[in-house]
Amino acid sequence: MEKEFINDWKRALEFLKSAETNLKLKDIKTAANRGYFAAETSILACLKKKLKKFPKEHKNIWTYSKLLDLDIDSFSLLRELYDLRLQADYGRMSEIVELSEESVKDYLKKVEGLIDIIKKKYNFK
Repeated sequence: MEKEFINDWKRALEFLKSAETNLKLKDIKTAANRGYFAAETSILACLKKKLKKFPKEHKNIWTYSKLLDLDIDSFSLLRELYDLRLQADYGRMSEIVELSEESVKDYLKKVEGLIDIIKKKYNFK
């Protein structure tokens, strides 16, 4: 399991880098998608390190993220990022936050903050 959460952490950082690159290229749909997966995969890495076993469906990951004590409302952040992702990937109507360059930029800052918190709390590199 050790290698598995390290691999997830590395993937989360790659997703974040991809999101930032795509935002610079004005590809907000791909940036929204990669931003969601950066956040979800970073949470997944923590859950694997802390809990070992848990359901891995999106909403279960959001719920279990509350157990990580990250000083951030990770459940709401993941839910809002998921809403952006559904708009970007499937053209769905917004339920929480409208997909725009500004909203994606704001949420990527939140994802960076989440990743910084995780780095410190879990000593990830």
